[in-house]
Amino acid sequence: MQTIDYTIIIVYLVALAVIGLVLTRKAGQSAEHYFLGGRAMPWWALGSSGMASNLDVAGTMTIVALIYLYGLHGFFIEMRGGVVLPIAVFLAFMGKWHRRSAVMTTAEWMLLRFGEGGQGRAARITAALTYLVITVAMTVFFFTAGGRFLAEFFPFTPWQCTLGMALLAFSYTLVGGLYGVVWTDVFQAGIIGGAAVYLSVVAAGQVTPELLAAWPGAQFNQFIPRLSAPGLAPYEAFGWFLAVWAFKGVLEGLGGSGGSAYMAQRYYAARSDAECQKIGMLWTVLFAFRWPMVLGFAVLAIRLGVPTGDPAAAERVLPIVLNSEFFPSGVRGLMIAALLAAAMSTFDSTINAGASYLVKDIYEPLRGPGHDRELVWAGYAASAFIVILGLVIAQIAGASVLGVWVNIVMLLFPAFLVPFALRWYWSRFNGAGFAAGVTGGFLAALIFFLLNPPDWNEAQQFLAIAACSLVVSVAATFVTAPVATATLHNFYRQVAPFGFWPSAWRQAHRAEHRADVIRLGAALLWQLLTFLLPMGMVLGLWSAVLPAGLAWAGLTYYLIRQIRVTGVQANSAACPKSIQPSSS
Repeated sequence: MQTIDYTIIIVYLVALAVIGLVLTRKAGQSAEHYFLGGRAMPWWALGSSGMASNLDVAGTMTIVALIYLYGLHGFFIEMRGGVVLPIAVFLAFMGKWHRRSAVMTTAEWMLLRFGEGGQGRAARITAALTYLVITVAMTVFFFTAGGRFLAEFFPFTPWQCTLGMALLAFSYTLVGGLYGVVWTDVFQAGIIGGAAVYLSVVAAGQVTPELLAAWPGAQFNQFIPRLSAPGLAPYEAFGWFLAVWAFKGVLEGLGGSGGSAYMAQRYYAARSDAECQKIGMLWTVLFAFRWPMVLGFAVLAIRLGVPTGDPAAAERVLPIVLNSEFFPSGVRGLMIAALLAAAMSTFDSTINAGASYLVKDIYEPLRGPGHDRELVWAGYAASAFIVILGLVIAQIAGASVLGVWVNIVMLLFPAFLVPFALRWYWSRFNGAGFAAGVTGGFLAALIFFLLNPPDWNEAQQFLAIAACSLVVSVAATFVTAPVATATLHNFYRQVAPFGFWPSAWRQAHRAEHRADVIRLGAALLWQLLTFLLPMGMVLGLWSAVLPAGLAWAGLTYYLIRQIRVTGVQANSAACPKSIQPSSS
C-alpha cells in the first residue's frame, strides 16, 4: 500500500460520509422516509442499490475460494446462497406482490394476511424476531470477513478493522436512513463495476492452455455441471447437492423472504408493478459483474501459484492476489475501495432493514403509535443495537468465513423458509401455523448445530430442518382456527397471488397467474445465463458462450416485453394501481 492507495480510500470514505450527511434531513421526516425513502425513489436507484447490497466482501472471499478449488462448479455450489436465485422470483412476480401489500415490513405484512387478532400479532412478532436473528447473523458474517480482509492491507488488527468499518457504515446509515443506503449504494455500485471490468480484462489476458491445465478445478470448468463429480470433495454426488441448493434458492424466493430483510424492502419502496420488474432485471444485470470478478481473482491466483488445499485456507486467495504485481499503486487502492464498497453496501442495507423490524414490529406495538420523529430516533437506537450485538458475537465466535456462511444458509434459513412460503399460496394457513412452524424450525436447527451429527451433510441437514418446520406448520394450522374469510378476501383483493385460494377469487387473475409462472421459468434461466456468460468469455469458452448468448438474448427480449404486460395488468380494477408516496 502506497500513499496514493491510502489517498484513494480516504477520498472514498469521505464521500460516503458526505452523502449520508446531505440526506439526513430528508430521511428524518418520517419513519416511512427513513425506512422506505417515502416510496418515491427511482427504480434504477433501487436496482443499483440491490446489486451493491448483495455483493459483499465476505461472500466474495468465499466464492473466490470455491472457484479456485472447483472451477465453474464453484458457481453452482454458490446456488445455495451466493447466486441469489430469489432475485428471479422477485422479478417474475414476488416484487409486485410486495409492493401491492403497501406495508413497511414483512412482519407488518402478517397483519394484512392473518388479521390483527392474536394469531396475526403472534405471526408478526415471530417474523420480526426471525429477521432480527438473520440480520445479526449476517452482520457477524460481514464483520468476520471484512476485518480479516482489511487487516491484510492496513497496519491494524482484524478486530480494529472490523470496528472501524462498523462505525463508518453505521454513521452514514444512522443519519441517512434508506436514502443514505440507496444513494451511497449507487455510488458504490459504480466503483464495484469499474473494478470488475478491470479485473476481468486482466484475467482474460492471463488465460492460457497451460494455466487451465494447472487449475485445481480445471476438470469442473463446464457450463453444464457434472451430476457425478469424483474428486470434488465433499460434493462428489453433485447432482444431489445441486438439486437441494436450487430448491433452497427458489423456495427462498417463493417465500418472499429473499433470505434478507433488505431485498423485500427495495420492493416495498417501489412505485409500480412494472418498476418492480425493472428493478429485478437491473439488479440481475449489475450483479453479474460479480462473477467475472471473482473468476478473475481465481485465475490470477493460479497464475501466481498460490498454494492452498481446502476452502478455509483458500479464503486468503483474495488478499494475496491484491498484493501482487497485477495491481500497481493506485489501481490497488481503487480495487480495495471497490471491495470495501461491497462490504459497506451490504452492511448498511442489512442494519437499516433490520432496524425497521425492531421499530415497526417490536417497539411501536409495545409503545403505541408515536410521533414520526420519535420513530426515527427509535431507528437510530435499533441500528446501534444491531451493530453492537453483531460486533460482540463476531468477537466471541472467531469462526472461518466459509463456516459462518454455511451455518447461516444451511441451518438458519431452512428454519423459516417453509412457513414464509405457505403464507402466500395456501388460504387455510394461519398465524398460529406460521409462528409454530418458524419456532419448530429454529429448534430443529439448534439441535443440529449442537449435535453436529458427522454422518449428515449440509443438504441432508437442510432438508431435515425444513421438513420439521413443514410438519409443525401444517399440524398447528389444522388444530387452530382458520383466518376470517373477510380478512383473507381483503388480502387477496389487494395482492392477488396464485396458489390454493378459492376458485371464484382466482377467476379474474388466471391469465396473470399463468404469465407469472412462465415468467418465473424464463427469469431463472435468464439469471443463470446472465451470470455464466461473462465467466465463459473470460475463460474463452466460445463453443458454449455463443449458443448460450443467443438463448440469453431471446430471454432478455421476452422479459422486457413482459414489463409492458405487467404495467397493463396493474391498471386493472382488481389490483391497486399505485401507492402514493408520502409528501416530502
